[in-house]
Amino acid sequence: MTGLYITDAAGRVMVDMTMKISQTMGSVDTYGANGATTIPWPPPGKTAYFIVVPLADLQREKGKRPGVTLSGNTLSWSYSYPTNGWGYFSANCRIYYGYY
Repeated sequence: MTGLYITDAAGRVMVDMTMKISQTMGSVDTYGANGATTIPWPPPGKTAYFIVVPLADLQREKGKRPGVTLSGNTLSWSYSYPTNGWGYFSANCRIYYGYY
């Protein structure tokens, strides 16, 4: 086994860097509009991931996050919400992507 493995005096594992640890590769802002971007491929044996972070207060306003998909190395997002009400808007979000 390679990596860093640290225990405390009682033998409890404090750090196990032999596990899969995520690495962020970048981010993209949606600016409240549907879109897509090409992201780098993860290294061999690693799995790509993404997380969506709203840049607006969704509790106070009626902002909606986009639905995000990752297909190959294409990250795409689109907004969808009921248009029969008022006050909804496409919230600007930041999508972080990376691998683990």
